[in-house]
Amino acid sequence: EQIVGFVNFLFSQAPKLGQFFDVLDTSSSVVDRPGAAKIARVVGHVRFEDVSFAYDRRRAAVRGLTFDAPAGTTIALVGATGSGKSTTLALLHRVYDPTRGRITVDGRDIRELSLASLRGAIGVVFQEPFIFARSIEENLRIGKPDATMAEIADALRRAQASDFVSEQPRGLETVIGEHGRNLSGGERQRLAIARALVKNPPIMILDEATSALDAATERQLQGALDEAMRGRTTFIIAHRLATIRKADRILVFDKGRIVESGTFDSLVAEGGVFAGLARAQFMLSERERASP
Repeated sequence: EQIVGFVNFLFSQAPKLGQFFDVLDTSSSVVDRPGAAKIARVVGHVRFEDVSFAYDRRRAAVRGLTFDAPAGTTIALVGATGSGKSTTLALLHRVYDPTRGRITVDGRDIRELSLASLRGAIGVVFQEPFIFARSIEENLRIGKPDATMAEIADALRRAQASDFVSEQPRGLETVIGEHGRNLSGGERQRLAIARALVKNPPIMILDEATSALDAATERQLQGALDEAMRGRTTFIIAHRLATIRKADRILVFDKGRIVESGTFDSLVAEGGVFAGLARAQFMLSERERASP
């Protein structure tokens, strides 16, 4: 049942299947190096140094990426589909290794770290989280099987998920339907955020975590997302620019390169690519509000 559910989930994400098969084709080359280090504690300082990567070794997906994310900061990645945002964060997660340059966490090349310890330090909340047809508690424990009940309760509270869980027929023991079909979109995302909080990683990736939700639900979820980011190095891929206004730094991608970098206000003031995107979204939202 779980395998069938997972396959169905993949096909529900059809626009991303090409990228999924790219992962299958290349991920086997990413393995632990001999003597790979297991890191007991990660602060969360991430740095990309002249990083490039090509799926087919010919056409670069990202080129010459250099940026610094001090521990606890929020970095937003903005750009058109295919501009390199998701590839950049896949490199951080070591789905692939760079063809040039290096990525460091707390000053250590991530290729020198064990995959388990690196990925254990990173939490991810996707646009459409995969929810197993298991109990709520089992879903929450995926990232940390030995989590205490106190940790689970705290994560639910911070993700603003306590109320809807307590309203379920059997609370935490309630079995969720395939893909969480008996939950609303907002409830599924709260559960995904709570799952990431149970894991309690120093680095968080929010990959268009609210883009599938309506604006009202997205606003309601903002408090939960703020909790997910608090005290962590956070990378956000966002479609709605209003959700990244508070980011410490915004990286604007175009054709695999970072073409602009700065705060929301500074980029708008520059009048460049980001300003054009922000202006277009503002005009669209104004028209939507004006329409009956």
